[in-house]
Amino acid sequence: MRSIVGTSLVLAALCIGAAVLAAGCNIVGPAFLLVHGPEKIPQQYELPRERPAVVFLDDRAGNVGRSTTRDRITAAAESALLQHKAVDRLLDSRAAAAVVVNEPRGEMLSISEVGRTVKADVVIYAVPELYTLSPDGQTFAPTARLRVKVIDAAADSRLWPEEREGYALEVTAVTKQGAPPTDNAALREAEEKFADLVGLRLAELFYKHEVESVSDERDRR
Repeated sequence: MRSIVGTSLVLAALCIGAAVLAAGCNIVGPAFLLVHGPEKIPQQYELPRERPAVVFLDDRAGNVGRSTTRDRITAAAESALLQHKAVDRLLDSRAAAAVVVNEPRGEMLSISEVGRTVKADVVIYAVPELYTLSPDGQTFAPTARLRVKVIDAAADSRLWPEEREGYALEVTAVTKQGAPPTDNAALREAEEKFADLVGLRLAELFYKHEVESVSDERDRR
């Protein structure tokens, strides 16, 4: 029975391939997905799953601005990391942010010190270098650039990447036509959706995920 089923599956796949060749190039993409599944993007780094970790968005330069937006970014990252089992335990990112807010005047705590203060062995560290909904005040084009590192707080060492300056993560939302939102409700909604996207892209560095189409990104907005 098993051999019959296996033979049937092989024949079905061959039939699909023949149909693709006969019909031309327009349906190669869908047929490929049917046989092989969606394309996967590999993770950039595999986190040590068994060690408690924290997401620390270090915005001491004020490039994101609103604390609610920062919290939304880290919350989205935490949710995705846990959902995809990139880590077993995440500590509250808001606790890490509070450590920095309360650091002594004139003294900048190290990443490892922040991690150890909240009892995290590993710090997923991201510095927002750029974060805007409109680069020129006229075009609505949400864009963010983060420098990302993974730090072993216990050993006070960098786990990833090798480059000291960190991994450059660029996030750009699908550009909408027209000017940026002007009323408070629309602006807040745009901020929240883009923050969710940035948090998701940050988390995706640490697990394999499917390629999303432009229409998929538009639907999330």
